[in-house]
Amino acid sequence: MDIPAIPQELVVYGSIVLAFALVMIGDIIKNREIRMYTKLAGFAILLIVPILSLLLYSFMDFISSIFSILAAIVGMAVTVYVDSYEVLKYRGRNLRMLIDVFSLSIYAVFASPNLISFIMFWLFAEIVGFFAIVFEIHRRTLVAGLRYLLVSMVPADIALIALIALASMSLGFENAMILPMTRIHIVLGVLSPALSILILLGFMAKAAVAPLHFWLPDAHSLAPAPASALLSGVMVKMGIYGMIRILPSVDPIYTPYVIMGFAALTTVYGGLQALVQSDIKRLLAYSTIENTSLMVLALAAYKVFGIGALWAATLTMAMAHGIFKAALFMDSGVVEISTHTRELPKLGFLSRFLPLSSVSSLVSVLSLLGVPPTLGFLGKLYLFAGFVEAIYVTPTIGIALLVVAALGAALAVAYGVRYLTVYWGSIEANPSEMHLPNDKSIILSEFAVAILSIILAVPFYLILAIAGYATLELVYIAPFALLEVAFLVLLYHVYTHTRTVAQDIHWLGGAVP
Repeated sequence: MDIPAIPQELVVYGSIVLAFALVMIGDIIKNREIRMYTKLAGFAILLIVPILSLLLYSFMDFISSIFSILAAIVGMAVTVYVDSYEVLKYRGRNLRMLIDVFSLSIYAVFASPNLISFIMFWLFAEIVGFFAIVFEIHRRTLVAGLRYLLVSMVPADIALIALIALASMSLGFENAMILPMTRIHIVLGVLSPALSILILLGFMAKAAVAPLHFWLPDAHSLAPAPASALLSGVMVKMGIYGMIRILPSVDPIYTPYVIMGFAALTTVYGGLQALVQSDIKRLLAYSTIENTSLMVLALAAYKVFGIGALWAATLTMAMAHGIFKAALFMDSGVVEISTHTRELPKLGFLSRFLPLSSVSSLVSVLSLLGVPPTLGFLGKLYLFAGFVEAIYVTPTIGIALLVVAALGAALAVAYGVRYLTVYWGSIEANPSEMHLPNDKSIILSEFAVAILSIILAVPFYLILAIAGYATLELVYIAPFALLEVAFLVLLYHVYTHTRTVAQDIHWLGGAVP
């Protein structure tokens, strides 16, 4: 007897409902240990479904699976982090339920199997994001929240309305609502330049790419750290995801060049602004503008040249950025709780007090810089390889793209090193002035997501190879895997050495015998 196939929508919706129930039940449980196990079980369900989709049976398509895995990973780390963060900073105000709903709503956007669920979850995620930004209810946060609504939410909503209208013209309203996400580009056909730019600008606003980028710095820097981790690590990827979905329908003659122009300008602008910030969260926020602009630049160039490396670069950079930027924003929260400041001139000594956070920030910044064997390295490798290949097709445009990418990489090195001075600077501090977290789970959750920048590098390469976006040969995989193991050993040495040195009393540059 044949077993009937389970409808894909039933699996996706069922997993979201079950996960939501477990996480919300966990949020009201008083016993912390039981609460955390319950919530983690919910996020584990969300992680299992896209992984199974990649390996065994396609409950989700490849794009949804990749972005859903990212959302589940970051959501799992943030739910542990916020449980401690809200106690340490807000004395137990119920931030964790808001953050968990935010995580789940973003995941649901990526996992949505059809247009109606995609739009509904998108709108809901935007609303929850507003409440996360204004959580502290000050004038500055309210202004940042309103700017977020006007500059990020409204253009994106216009893009969604345009998608509904265009799909309805071809299929009728009811059929348009249940249109599978994988078939949107087929129904849309090839859009005119005006419609292409209108829809793409809406998604670019969510990804914080010019000309509608200026909502992000205040929103990400003024929100609580776990909200910032979700906003920067995952929510801006909603814009990238939307662009990927409609990319095949975009006008190929004019629109990609317009988008490349905006993305190139924002890459340089974001990097320069990050370089001059003194607030570490604003530094990270402008860094996100630069990083997402590089993803959009790669997507637009892929539309022009059809180079597979640029497609792989977009997916890899999205995954890498989601992980290291979430970890860095979580780290900024640890810094703020420990020192009661986020100003770089007042920091520079934290490796003496927070050795594990020092290693976490180091790993995340190395991924930001594109140092092997991190995920960030894979993304930068594909990006530069794609732009070099573009030179052989159209030298002028290819060289311009390569220059922008190189400039972005150079700026990333500069502001990345600036961030590391939080831990390895020159300012001395009195230990009595520190307020170190007595709950280690906040630091462990930060470290757990940061180390994934290394651990996931080889598996992600294999996923791309199996999907046909990379070469599945041992000569490429073996050296990278060996380097990954060696790098983990090196990090262990850095951690143990940093912890030992932090406990030593120094005299003329050496420990007192």
